[in-house]
Amino acid sequence: MTESSTDLASRTPRSSGVQSVARAAALLGAVVDSPSGGATLTELSKLTGLNVSTVHRLLGTLCAEGLLCRSREGDRFQPGPVLLRLGRRSLASTGLPEVTAVLKELADATGETASIGMRRGDRVLVLVSVQSEQPLRYLGEPGVSVPLTRTAMGVALLAFDTPSPRQRTPGQRRGGDEQAGPDPTEDTEATEDAEKWSWHVRLLAAQFRGYAVLDGADGSGLRGLAAPVDSGSPYIQLAVDIQGPAGRMTDDRLDALGARVVAAADSLRGLPVALALGQL
Repeated sequence: MTESSTDLASRTPRSSGVQSVARAAALLGAVVDSPSGGATLTELSKLTGLNVSTVHRLLGTLCAEGLLCRSREGDRFQPGPVLLRLGRRSLASTGLPEVTAVLKELADATGETASIGMRRGDRVLVLVSVQSEQPLRYLGEPGVSVPLTRTAMGVALLAFDTPSPRQRTPGQRRGGDEQAGPDPTEDTEATEDAEKWSWHVRLLAAQFRGYAVLDGADGSGLRGLAAPVDSGSPYIQLAVDIQGPAGRMTDDRLDALGARVVAAADSLRGLPVALALGQL
């Protein structure tokens, strides 16, 4: 669990040196997390729970070392050049810039919005999107969580992942196919079996193609193509997709578009993206 700046600053340390480091870290965190691109002395004092004189003294040291700097107006403290350099190097080590570059190349090659998402239980969390430059396009929404069965990325994850004991095929009842006793929902058994078979065929088709296809069921006219990303973890947790109007992503183009998506997913193989994106 991540500690707040106030918790970090108020913790009782073993020495004054450790105390100063903890307080400086709390100030850095408060500045970085500020939604307005910086914070004033008074704001930082309130955010960290430190008195104004202590904050003023620590800010002077942090600015002198390049970790923070003042805004042009001089009333707000912002991340300094050293902190920004540390952030860029940390980001580069995660492979996240490469992910964005791959998505940009995929969007340019297909003309459709490209995204990467991560499985979160029975849902897919969209992490990064690069929008198509077409006037009529799907607007990628990073941060949106979608049920597995309503996105091409979810179909790809279900089709290519090695199921864990907790995972069930869409439509499968808890406890397996056999019922231990009388089932009050027997009148829906045929419908459930049909849905389960439909999903079984859909997953087999994705495995055969090497990529998943899913048309929007909400009348949006969107179509998605997705492929899994092997990030080295025991289970497939990431997938790449493109989404756009079904009128552009016609059946005769599926293999060519699918090949592009699979190539993009393969190019991310081995990058430490799971660690980087899993923190979002």
